[in-house]
Amino acid sequence: MTDPAVRHRDRVDARLDLPIIPPAVLTGVAEIGRRDGCDVESWFAGTGLDPDGLVAVDSVKVSFQDAATVLRRAVEALPGRPLGMRVGMRDSLLSMGMLGVAMRSCATVGEALSVGIDLHQASGTLMDVDVERSGQEIALRLHERRPEPRLLAFLCEEVLCSVLILMRSVLGPGWSPTRVELAYPPPPYAAEYRRFLRCPVDFSAGANRAVIPVAALELPLPTHSAPTRTIAIEACRRLLDAGHPAPDIVVAVEAVLERDLRHPPTMAEVATHLHVTERTLRRQLAAAGASFSTVRDRVRERRAIFLLRRSDLPVGVVAREVGYSDVREFRRAYIRWTGHPPSSARQEPE
Repeated sequence: MTDPAVRHRDRVDARLDLPIIPPAVLTGVAEIGRRDGCDVESWFAGTGLDPDGLVAVDSVKVSFQDAATVLRRAVEALPGRPLGMRVGMRDSLLSMGMLGVAMRSCATVGEALSVGIDLHQASGTLMDVDVERSGQEIALRLHERRPEPRLLAFLCEEVLCSVLILMRSVLGPGWSPTRVELAYPPPPYAAEYRRFLRCPVDFSAGANRAVIPVAALELPLPTHSAPTRTIAIEACRRLLDAGHPAPDIVVAVEAVLERDLRHPPTMAEVATHLHVTERTLRRQLAAAGASFSTVRDRVRERRAIFLLRRSDLPVGVVAREVGYSDVREFRRAYIRWTGHPPSSARQEPE
């Protein structure tokens, strides 16, 4: 009989074949490859993907496996060049698509980062993103969805540069992180990192992260537009809806979270309950096209809407019922989830 752990790993690996990733990164790579005179069609051979048809239909999506195959071939065809930087340094509408619109429309840097982390897969990235806080600093940390040593530099470059281009477009060309840490050795073009990022860059570090001051989260965005943010967030969610039932791991995590939303368990605690390591749980969720924060927020949002529509509980009590001790934090989260304040749920027809 096959070991249950092996069967589960096989299911997780199989999800990497699901076409759930928007093709924005691949279209950028194809565009740059053609500009450099490369045989771009050969990069796509055997994947069933047409480089000219990736943007022809809005619903086109690609699998992690196929995307990684194309990117490996592209990196091999253009050795020693900052290909990921070039893809990420395009206009934010090209590199991040509707997610870039949603982030630019937020009220503050903190809200924009929250939206970006919750919906980061709408940009087509093959990395996963979360936030770490340490004292007076916040770190945007990048995680590999699956180990791809030959692609690590490319994938980190693409995310870091696209985020920085977006932030500079709204906060000014001089904005930069405090520092960047990268878990790989310096590439031949390491000077390009420092020239573009304009901050200290530490290679061969313990993780991939960009660090900014906590105070930066309160910076207002001059491009703020609540109506545009609502429309863009809904568009990102539709883009991420693959039309498939929730994978087993997502259902399992939701079930653990729903047991006590007033005191929601951490990712490490959920992993322990499911008898896996935190790293394994993160990888399994990523393979299912999700992250712990998006699953947790979905459970909270679902419960909050139910309580707001079906009970007379004050908003502060609803906030505590879904795990928020600060009602202002709950209001901000609810607006991020739905585009509307909590009070609007009581005005909407059921």
